[in-house]
Amino acid sequence: MDTTEQQQLMEKFLAGKMALSEIKRFRELLHRQEGAEQWEALIAEKLKENPENNFAEEAIEQWYRELQTRMAASPVAEIGSGTAKVRRLRNWGWAAAAMVVLAGAVWLFSQQQGKDTPQVATTPAEIQPGKEGAVLTLADGSKVVLDSLGNGVISTQNGTRVVLKDGLVAYEPQQKEGAVAYNSIATPKGRQFSILLPDGSRAWLNAESCLRYPTAFSGNERRVQVSGEVYFEVAHNADMPFRVSIGAGTEVEVLGTSFNVNAYTNEKAIYTTLLEGKVKMKAVGKGELLLRPGQQARLPVSNANSIALETEVDTDKVMAWKNGLFNFDGAGIEEVMRQLERWYDIEVVYEKGIPDIIFGGKLRKDVSLSGVLKSLEESEVHFRMEGRRLIVLP
Repeated sequence: MDTTEQQQLMEKFLAGKMALSEIKRFRELLHRQEGAEQWEALIAEKLKENPENNFAEEAIEQWYRELQTRMAASPVAEIGSGTAKVRRLRNWGWAAAAMVVLAGAVWLFSQQQGKDTPQVATTPAEIQPGKEGAVLTLADGSKVVLDSLGNGVISTQNGTRVVLKDGLVAYEPQQKEGAVAYNSIATPKGRQFSILLPDGSRAWLNAESCLRYPTAFSGNERRVQVSGEVYFEVAHNADMPFRVSIGAGTEVEVLGTSFNVNAYTNEKAIYTTLLEGKVKMKAVGKGELLLRPGQQARLPVSNANSIALETEVDTDKVMAWKNGLFNFDGAGIEEVMRQLERWYDIEVVYEKGIPDIIFGGKLRKDVSLSGVLKSLEESEVHFRMEGRRLIVLP
């Protein structure tokens, strides 16, 4: 088998971009491998046992061991010496795993008779978690996708060099400041990223978030604009207060601190949570609040006359997203589903109303969607997948 073609087809499949004709081609190439007939027989059995097609990596490994046992008693296994025979089986391991996955994909196509779809049907097991990545918009409007960009200089703007090093965007002044230039960094669904701002402050962006900032701070303040969710660790500079504009006349004023801003448009309120230091949240016509560590300011999106203060906040839950976790303690199903929509880049719909369920517990964010759903189903919530649409059943 052409290893270049093999690699290209496998990458397409893992990215969810393999057409039906390419699946057929991959299967043709796999059939040229020793033991393909045994694999087909084994897969047929397993599909009958598991009609929902929920193949886990551990299951594939178990199937491969079962295949080795079968081949040891088959005529195919008589080719070559014992040592060479085992080596050939091991070298074929990638094809075995690919055959399992592709068989499942073809099975899904067979269930969609009469439907035209150019790509592999998506199941929860195939929807992988988010990862590091963002889109950087430079002062001239050009965009740089950071997902696969290597270390090095991205651009030079008004005397400031923009560099990417070890997954972190940073700004390095090279000459005397020129005219103020603005950049923005945005994370789509299924991505998060971090940036070192020109003053040495660091910001972490959750999925579906955006941060706008100057390439060099000047004047008597350091001002940035935020949408979505961003965690800041601000470099101390008493002469230049750090201010975060959230929109609708709302801002957070900082002197030197660590805090989290949650300002998603589909949440019920704007939240500012202080971890260390001191911040002040202000809203035009609704007053201001000075926060102490462990406190949270909450400004409801609608019908709010003033900013509310929460004096005892579970900061571990607030910061779970940055620490690679889902923390669902005390969360209703809508809150949970909004987090899954952002991290797995899916759409959630409710078939017959929104179940009145409160969840608990923590989950790692590096698991596939199926792993998360399996845990949620323990609370008697059931789901159905249609492409990238997750349908919550009554």
